[in-house]
Amino acid sequence: MLADLIEQITQFVESVVLTFGLPGVAVIAVGENLFPPTPSEFLYPLAGKMAWEGGFSILSVVTVGVLGTLFASTLWYLLGKRLGEERVRQFIERRGTLKIARFSFELFTVDQYDRAIELFRTRGAAIVVVARLLPYVHSVVSIPAGVIKMPYSSFLIYTAIGSTLWILPLTVLGYVLGSRWREVLAILDTYQTVILVIAGLLLVYWLGKRWLKSRSNAANEA
Repeated sequence: MLADLIEQITQFVESVVLTFGLPGVAVIAVGENLFPPTPSEFLYPLAGKMAWEGGFSILSVVTVGVLGTLFASTLWYLLGKRLGEERVRQFIERRGTLKIARFSFELFTVDQYDRAIELFRTRGAAIVVVARLLPYVHSVVSIPAGVIKMPYSSFLIYTAIGSTLWILPLTVLGYVLGSRWREVLAILDTYQTVILVIAGLLLVYWLGKRWLKSRSNAANEA
């Protein structure tokens, strides 16, 4: 079912770009940052192929793509800024522990949250840039940037850098391959699969570690 949904979204992206050109690229750029399942890995190689056909330039594709990304990322940033550190901390205090039957799993503690916030304060620029290259998380990374009230001008600069590092190579590949632009998708599919597998393994490791710690604490209290 999810695969069917993604295929429908992909077809929609293609029809919008083919119909509206650069304005269509901008609209999809906004959409894929607001709704991560929207496939940017499909958008920019296609736009590159259209540049190859003479519809517009690579620079114009990158420009509208980055502008669309900045607009959508700003909305996530403002959401994080509105929530603020304390409100997020209170949510974690209430919902950070998952209870299943007799077992409790601390999914995210206040201490971990505080450490994450501190890491974002000291390494926020690098985190924002690198996250733009990762599937699914590239949009929501704007929320913690807003939570810590990262200077908006800095946020825009780091987001623009990371977005360009993602958009430019995909557009150029689509341009170079021309009518064979879909070959880029196989490479990106492998890249995303590797990232998701690594993330899944890390999540399993982390949950297992939390579960063992919870059992150890329960045994000590008994």
